[in-house]
Amino acid sequence: MLRASTPHRDRRTAWPLTLLSTTLIVLSAGTVDADDLAQHVGSGEEVSATKTASNITPGDYANEVIANSTRGEGAAGGSSMADFDSLMQLVETTVVPDTWEALGGPSTMAPYPQGVYVDANGTLRPCTTIAKSAAADQFAALLKRQAAGNADTTTVDWHQASPMRFVSLKRLNDHVAKQNCFGQQPSAELLNLAGLSRVQYVILSDDDIVLAGPVGGVELIDGWYRDRATSMNTLRSDFLLTCLSAALHHDHFGCTIDPTPQGMQNAAAVAASVQSKAIPVGQAAEKLQQALGLQRVEVFGTAGDTPIGYVMVEADRHMKQLALGKADMPEGVKNYLDAIDDFIAQGPPNQLLLRLWFTAEPRAIRADTDKQVFEIAGTPIRLSGQNQRALSDGQRGAVTGDVRTEAFVAEFNKHWSSIRSQYPIYGSLESIYRVASVGALLDRFAEMPAHRTLLQSLAAEASLSAWIMRTPRQVDSIASYHRIKRGRQIHHVVLASGGVSVDVMQLIRSDVIDYPALASIANPGQTKPKLVQRWWWDAK
Repeated sequence: MLRASTPHRDRRTAWPLTLLSTTLIVLSAGTVDADDLAQHVGSGEEVSATKTASNITPGDYANEVIANSTRGEGAAGGSSMADFDSLMQLVETTVVPDTWEALGGPSTMAPYPQGVYVDANGTLRPCTTIAKSAAADQFAALLKRQAAGNADTTTVDWHQASPMRFVSLKRLNDHVAKQNCFGQQPSAELLNLAGLSRVQYVILSDDDIVLAGPVGGVELIDGWYRDRATSMNTLRSDFLLTCLSAALHHDHFGCTIDPTPQGMQNAAAVAASVQSKAIPVGQAAEKLQQALGLQRVEVFGTAGDTPIGYVMVEADRHMKQLALGKADMPEGVKNYLDAIDDFIAQGPPNQLLLRLWFTAEPRAIRADTDKQVFEIAGTPIRLSGQNQRALSDGQRGAVTGDVRTEAFVAEFNKHWSSIRSQYPIYGSLESIYRVASVGALLDRFAEMPAHRTLLQSLAAEASLSAWIMRTPRQVDSIASYHRIKRGRQIHHVVLASGGVSVDVMQLIRSDVIDYPALASIANPGQTKPKLVQRWWWDAK
């Protein structure tokens, strides 16, 4: 463990310390003349298919061979969380307030979930009985009309809109197995789950599991497939497989972004120079960013060289950039610096360790009395924040409230839709939570042997990782300097960025609403297209 003594503090100047883990440090230089200090203020996707099992007969047998060879191995693996205690100790005991922003950031300096955290075990709310609804009745009538004839097999373009699109997981499983056998690359149709951007219904039959949801038409915008009607990103099949694996293993996954020990030592040296005034306070952020250098990216619980790993890292980085003013919020939406300005009459945040991270917002589910048809509703993701007192001995104190954190988190969540629309990376992040809630529901209620076999087979495909993408192993440190003037008092603020974690089991409520009206849609097999190779189809 790294150790360092606390540098001597010049008692003539007040240096209140705030850590934004998101980690924020605020300097209040006391009452000084603004002019005296003014001079010190400086300044896609790369995807390829893996050829596997090319000599195995396609179909169920091939899928069984592939699944048996991988089931239970590696799908829920990954490295463990890094030990942040030594880094926290070093930073909190050696670095003066000005320096913090460059030292890792909004969620990295905590030895518990940071950045983004998805756990399927908390993604659904309880399921209980309620009265019938018009929406369920309309959907039941829609399926009854289909059952009277054949499903709409004329739609072959997954980009087209549909009032309700169905995806058979059994047929999807066979389709993936066949592609693996013949070394075929996954199509955009397969990668984007036939255009579904949300799963509204989950239907359990005797031998199949069917997902259903509306599609408003799919368009490609700046490399992202999005629903034309809702601007939501499409759900990716590889995300679904990864989350199914995590749900079945009751595991979580994510990433951390950490400064290196050498970078921390370099930062401590710069901090001492700032303390002695050899480096002006206005240059502290830039100097510390240079000293800290590249930070390590570690993806755990899942393979790092996948799109899901890339999305987690990029979403975490970008959220911190929004918080620290390095990227623009949508018009009219405030960042964390704005929150500090709004409450500056109360002084800057002092002696606080602030953590910002994405977490699950448990979704409501309701079901028929036989627990065969489920309806899922609600946004599955929210930003969370927490403050702790930063103690003089370098330890973390009790959790405390802070109006700035509460204001920023509330603002971010209130304007989530506009943030997601402006920056599609958040739509992709949200899609992870959406399929994670589906995985949690299936782990809880799909108990028949045929269902468990199907889910285990699909989860095994996650470990094969047919879709490869380079995820950064290192990222630049972020340094953001903020100067606030109130009267003749100047406050100097330096802030930083963080990590990601996904715990699939936190995405659904524990109670399930019994919904008798849903029983009328419990036989989606009647609407399946007759061509067995079609794993998705539309309602007429």
